[in-house]
Amino acid sequence: MNDLYQDREQSQVKHKILERYLQAFSPIIGSKFDEIVYVDCMAGPWESRDKGLTDTSFHKALTVLRECLSRGRCKRVRALLIEKNADRYSRLEEYGSAITDIEVTTKPWDFTDHVQEIADFAKESKNSFPFFFIDPTGWSEVCIDRIRPILQLNPGEVLINFMSSWVRRFLDDPTKPFEKLLGSGVERLRTLQGEELDDELVNVYASRVREAGQYAYACAIPILMPDRDEIHYHLVFGTRSFRGLEEFKKTEAVAIPFMHNLRATAQRRRDEESSGQGFLLSPAETYQEKRFRSFNARRSASARADVMSLLVQTGSTTYRAVYQESMQYSTVLEQDLREWLDEWKEKGLIRYPNWSKSQRAPHSDTIIKVVGPLS
Repeated sequence: MNDLYQDREQSQVKHKILERYLQAFSPIIGSKFDEIVYVDCMAGPWESRDKGLTDTSFHKALTVLRECLSRGRCKRVRALLIEKNADRYSRLEEYGSAITDIEVTTKPWDFTDHVQEIADFAKESKNSFPFFFIDPTGWSEVCIDRIRPILQLNPGEVLINFMSSWVRRFLDDPTKPFEKLLGSGVERLRTLQGEELDDELVNVYASRVREAGQYAYACAIPILMPDRDEIHYHLVFGTRSFRGLEEFKKTEAVAIPFMHNLRATAQRRRDEESSGQGFLLSPAETYQEKRFRSFNARRSASARADVMSLLVQTGSTTYRAVYQESMQYSTVLEQDLREWLDEWKEKGLIRYPNWSKSQRAPHSDTIIKVVGPLS
């Protein structure tokens, strides 16, 4: 537990995801491109409790990228940090000016007014790869038409904080132009309730991000509130790379238990403060949550059904194909996919015609052949 994040554990999870993904991303991209460009469109600092701003998204990201550069695993790094609030920007500017080993540019912008300039900055070099982090305090800043020039940069990837809890709260307000965020399906969304609405909100937004950016994949990770059994927001990730999808799902596999551990500790702190007494059991043993398990069960059921449908329709396909089909579902991990395949194989419903004697796990090109009725 990091005291800098007390009562804002959701930010610690968000930063963990950003940090873990960039640790995988930077050497991969650094080996193929002359330059990595990192853009934090709403950098803050937000609620930072550290004078050195170590508990901020941009510090986490730049620390990873600077280390990659120092180890010779990438050739060049540039960063653009943007913040429109004058007080916050002064701290951001001071932070950026102290960094000398990479080029850090800070701008006192409302990023939505300078999206084309941001895109131009990202592509100043011919062989560069930009990564955009968009972390708004509301929803209007990430309407598709506003960020389209960023999404359409190819190559490039994006990670967006989609404030689903706020959208759901105000969805029935006819004065708010949610069509700009969610497209023409807003009226249909307004007819939904409960878990169905929760699922469809992020499905629709992630689909619009994928379409606008012509990404091959769009994934989303739900981030729960630390003190309530509710999803606060989703981090929506867009990539055109199968390797990007793989690394983001590996990041999700790390982030999910990390989030639950933080929430268990936060729950324990709250219970001790309210009761005035300690507990014999560990925080993990008394941890309570239902929302994530319910969300995960729905996503897993949908992913499993889609994998079954793909296998039945094709009769024979590759592991890569079923991986791509299932891994774009939030909270569904490769371990889940392998468990389904193991179950069907043990029942004699599928087989792997090109499985080698030394092979211990499916490879991307491993063939899966249906030989019985899947269920």
